Amino acid sequence: MSAFTITPVEKGIMRCQHTAPMSHEDVRALAAFLHDYRGKLLVDLLGTTGEECMQNLKNFRPMMPTTAIFGVKIGATALDVPESYYTHEVRAFDTEEEALTWLRNQ
Repeated sequence: MSAFTITPVEKGIMRCQHTAPMSHEDVRALAAFLHDYRGKLLVDLLGTTGEECMQNLKNFRPMMPTTAIFGVKIGATALDVPESYYTHEVRAFDTEEEALTWLRNQ
């Protein structure tokens, strides 16, 4: 079983929901998705803890499209990347409603 699910939210926005610890296969599958996906991403971490996701967030951050994350408290520096990267904006929010509102306005 995969550690995440990808489902449509609305046109141009997909939800990535973390559901279990990530295996090497899950990491490769998510990296492939992020490489190919050109829309906006809503990351749902409600079933996790911030510590559980921190390393994966750091690793995937340079690949993320415009992304809103909600469901756990993460530090402000968790989403920072060196300025040499060409990256899209990624923000963390307290609620799904706030995250979707921000994504829709991007």
